Amino acid sequence: MEDAEITLMFSLLAIPVAIWLQLWVRTRKEERRNELGEEEFENTGRAFYSIILEGSAVVGGLIMVIVATSGVVKYIIGFYS
Repeated sequence: MEDAEITLMFSLLAIPVAIWLQLWVRTRKEERRNELGEEEFENTGRAFYSIILEGSAVVGGLIMVIVATSGVVKYIIGFYS
């Protein structure tokens, strides 16, 4: 395999992982909602931990999507040129 094909393979594998991260964060937020639609935490520490963890997951997932998309585009442009 060439480098471009390996990059394409990892890019195509990263996209589902990034989507799973986004869905995981959304599910965690929905599980914490009460009847009024507000998020409830057991204590401040757990709230801080959740905000940091979920924020990192969202940002990391978006970065993965951007990098994976650029890998796919690079492969397509290299294939046709």
